[in-house]
Amino acid sequence: MTSEMASTGGADRSTRSGVALQLVELHRSWGLTRALDGLSLDIAAGELVAFLGPSGCGKTTALRIIAGLDDADSGQVLLEGEDISRLRASRRGMGMVHQAYSLFPNMTARDNVAFGLRMRKVGKVERRRRANDLLELVGLGAQAGRYPSEMSGGQQQRVALARALAIEPRVLLLDEPLSALDAKVRGELRDEIRRIQVEVGTTTIFVTHDQEEAFALADRVAVMNLGRLEQVAPPTEIYQRPQTEFVAEFVGLTNRLPGVARAGMVNVLDSQVPLLAGSAQSGDVTVLVRPESIQVTPSSDGNATVAAISFRGAICLLRIKLAAGNVVLVQMPSAESAELALGATVRASMRPVQVLAVAASHRDDERSPAGGPLPESPEEAQWPDPLSAAAESS
Repeated sequence: MTSEMASTGGADRSTRSGVALQLVELHRSWGLTRALDGLSLDIAAGELVAFLGPSGCGKTTALRIIAGLDDADSGQVLLEGEDISRLRASRRGMGMVHQAYSLFPNMTARDNVAFGLRMRKVGKVERRRRANDLLELVGLGAQAGRYPSEMSGGQQQRVALARALAIEPRVLLLDEPLSALDAKVRGELRDEIRRIQVEVGTTTIFVTHDQEEAFALADRVAVMNLGRLEQVAPPTEIYQRPQTEFVAEFVGLTNRLPGVARAGMVNVLDSQVPLLAGSAQSGDVTVLVRPESIQVTPSSDGNATVAAISFRGAICLLRIKLAAGNVVLVQMPSAESAELALGATVRASMRPVQVLAVAASHRDDERSPAGGPLPESPEEAQWPDPLSAAAESS
């Protein structure tokens, strides 16, 4: 999906404020390194889109070009149809929050928030009123008189967010703003950002390499790789219906299993399941299967044995070894795993889900995630919470 225009999707945005943003065939290179390779994307007014991808995929480069902090070699950035590609950063009306808080240490929280307004010659009374309102919005009304050194990291990042919103930006740009915070604060502030964005309605781009952040925050997720868009879709679609091998493997964990495809179906784990669009359609294939898409039941004449069991509260993680020698990861509700024992013979089969199949590769055994230790936690594995997944699919 290199130069295709990715259209907007998701919920109705007719009640949202904000402006529409369009990226058209953005290219950016440094020497032989191609940071952006024809990036095109439509973002609806009031929408929050997460740019998700590994380091070096081009997501921060795209953000800097939108902000006016870097120039594309070619292509356009359009706001409400107006080309702003040649405008200086200060004239684009963008608000930006970085990983580093970048607060003025000699200013109170209120003065930090009001700084951009002062630069725009807004009167003192109005500056103070708006700064106080925004600090209330981010939950720091009582800390308005504190200096950055008197505030926690999470509080400082809230101040940075309020400062970015104070100028009433046309687009809000968030460049991995949570990565410097500890896990608990990161989760809390992530939820706050989403609440505030929905309340204010500002068109927002959130850059991250953390899929949990992207899934929790975004209306749509734009998965990037090597300067290109691999897929743009709502979080549930990205996870459940990946369009490319990269998306299937970058988002969550994936088993690579041998199968045979024919007429829109694939035979895998002695089961027939439908293929997703974009799959290899015939012959020997490698099927990309999520751990929760496999069901395991006790069976004296089964096709696998239980090699490892790890109880994780509501869910259980298994490693099973197929008769052919493949080692497979399985995620299942703990209630269903109660009668399974280490070394037991079981039958592994597919749940009735669509799967992505790609051309078979001799490297599949090397690339399988099942050969290593079981993840320390579902979060480390980046597997979705089963209750959340059930709620989203209902």
